[in-house]
Amino acid sequence: MIKYFKNSLLSISIFGLSFMLSNFAFGQQTKKEGSIQNEDIVIDKERKIELQPQISRTFDPLQEIENKRKGRKMKYDFTERKLDDNSLPTVTSQVISPRSGEDISSEFGGKYKNMLKFGIGNYAHTYFNAHLGFTPDSNQFRGIYVYHDANRRGPTNSVYSGRSENEIKLYSKTYTSKYILNGQISYNNSVNNYYGRMFEPINYPNNFLEVSYDKFLYSGSIANSKLDSKFDYLATSSLNFTSSSNLDKEWIWDSKFNGIMKINDELSSYIDVQMILSEYTTTENNRRQLYKIKPSFFYKTNKVSVHAGINVVNEKDKLKGSITTQWYPVVKLDVKATQFLHLFAGLGGDTHFYSYLQNINQNPWLDKNLELMNPQETTNLFAGFKGSNEKNIDYEIKFNYSEFANLGFFIPTAADTSKYKMVYVGGTKKVQNYNVSGQVNFQLNERLLSILRLEYNEYLNIGDLARPYAKPLLNISFNNSITFKDRIIISPDIYYMNGLYGFNPATNKEVKLNDIIDLNLKVNYLISKKFNASVSINNILDKQYQKYLNYRVQGINYTVGLSHSFN
Repeated sequence: MIKYFKNSLLSISIFGLSFMLSNFAFGQQTKKEGSIQNEDIVIDKERKIELQPQISRTFDPLQEIENKRKGRKMKYDFTERKLDDNSLPTVTSQVISPRSGEDISSEFGGKYKNMLKFGIGNYAHTYFNAHLGFTPDSNQFRGIYVYHDANRRGPTNSVYSGRSENEIKLYSKTYTSKYILNGQISYNNSVNNYYGRMFEPINYPNNFLEVSYDKFLYSGSIANSKLDSKFDYLATSSLNFTSSSNLDKEWIWDSKFNGIMKINDELSSYIDVQMILSEYTTTENNRRQLYKIKPSFFYKTNKVSVHAGINVVNEKDKLKGSITTQWYPVVKLDVKATQFLHLFAGLGGDTHFYSYLQNINQNPWLDKNLELMNPQETTNLFAGFKGSNEKNIDYEIKFNYSEFANLGFFIPTAADTSKYKMVYVGGTKKVQNYNVSGQVNFQLNERLLSILRLEYNEYLNIGDLARPYAKPLLNISFNNSITFKDRIIISPDIYYMNGLYGFNPATNKEVKLNDIIDLNLKVNYLISKKFNASVSINNILDKQYQKYLNYRVQGINYTVGLSHSFN
C-alpha cells in the first residue's frame, strides 16, 4: 500500500513540477496579440448560447459605472443533471456563499485584479473575502485568494451549533498561442458541530461537539488554444487530501483527458478518458480505482445532430475484493424543429465515483468509518425540448428515467442520532428514478433578469427503506436581479422544497419534515466606482426548517458588507 501510494505521489509530483516549470517558462514569452484579463477561457468553435453569470447570494463588488450591457444578447448554458444535486443554499446550519477567487467581475464593467470584502451579521457572523492578483506579463495572471465565513452561534443560539469555513488558494494562468496552462493549490478548513442532539451539553468546552475537516487540493490543466486547430484537447489532473477530527482520511488522484478531432464540417470524433485512484483510511484501508474511456462520434447538420458512442468503466475495490467492468451505450439525438424549438432524446449510463469528500460536502454531520460504494446508473433514458429567441427568453425541459445500483441515502446512526451514515440500496433490484427538470431564463430588459428552476424526483424499489430519506420530491428556485439607475441591484430569491423525510432509528419510524420555503433578499449599492455596500437578509420567513433530521437551520439572518475593488 505504501509503495503504491509513493508511486502515485511521485507521478503526481512529476506532473506538478513539470506544470509549474512550464508555467513560469511560458510566462517569459510575450503574447503577440492583445493581453489577458483575469478570466476563464472557453474553447468552443461552434456558436452556442450562454446565460449571463448566474445570480448568487455573494457580496460581489460593483465596479466601473460604465454601462456595457447595451446591445448584449441573452445567454444561457445548461448543464447535465448531477447525481444527488438537490440542495438549497440554506439547508445546512448556515449560509455559505458560493464563490470563486478569480471571478471578480461586475455587471457594470471590467475586472479589477484586487478585491476586499468585509461583512458582519447576527448569529455572531463574520465574513472576509480577499483576492490579490497581478500580471507579470501580458499572457500571465497570478493570484491569491483568502476566504473566511463563520458564525460563532448557530441555529440553537449557542456556541455548540456554531460553524466556520476558511480557505486560501494560490493559482496561476498562462496563455500562449498554442495552449493554456492553469494551476492552483488550495487549503480549506471547515468546522461544524453535532448539535442535532436532544439535549445540549452544559459547562463543557466549546468544541465538545465539534467536527472539523481539512482539505488540500492541487490541480493543473493544459488545453489547446489554437482556434483553427482540427484537434482540441483538455487534460487535467488533481490531487485531493481530506482528513477529519474523526480520524478519517482520504486521498484522491483524478486525471482526465478530453479530445475532439474534426473530420469534416459535419463529423467529429470524441475521446474522453478518466482515471481515479483513491484510498480511504479509517479502521481499515480501502484502496479504490475507477477507469473510464468513452469514444464517440458527433454528426451535425443545420437541422439534426447525433452524438453516439460507448462508455466503458472498470472499477476496483480492494476491501471488497471486487473488480468489475461495465459498458454503457451513449446516444443523443437533437432535432431543430423551429428557430425557437429543439427536440432531443437519448440513452446512456455511467458509474459515478463516490468519495468521502463528496459525502462530507453534502452532509458534514457524518459518523466515522463511512461505507463507500460507487452508484451505477445502469440505465438512463431521457427526452426533452429546449430553445431560445436569443434575445430575452430561453428554456429547457427534460424528462429522465434512470435505474441505479448502490444508490446511497443518509440516515442517522442508532448509537447517536446526531451522526449520519450511508445506506445503499439497489443490489438485486435496481432503484428506479423518475426525474423532471426544467429551467427558464427571462430578461425583460437591460435591468431585469429572472431564472426559474424546477426539479422533481421520485424513487421506487428502494429496498428496506420506507422513504428516500433526505432526498426531496420537488425542488424549485426563483432568482431575480433588478437594477436601478446603475447604482442599486436588488436580488430577491425564493427557494421551495417538499417531500422530505427523515428516519429516526430510536423509534424505527419515518419522520415527515416540513416543507421548506426560503425567502431571501440582497441589496447592493454602488457608493463609488470602487466601493459598494451590501445588505443580505436570508430566511426572511424565519422558518427553522430541516433537510436532515435533527438539524434545523438558522432563522432570519442578515449580513451587512462593504467591498472595495482596486488595481
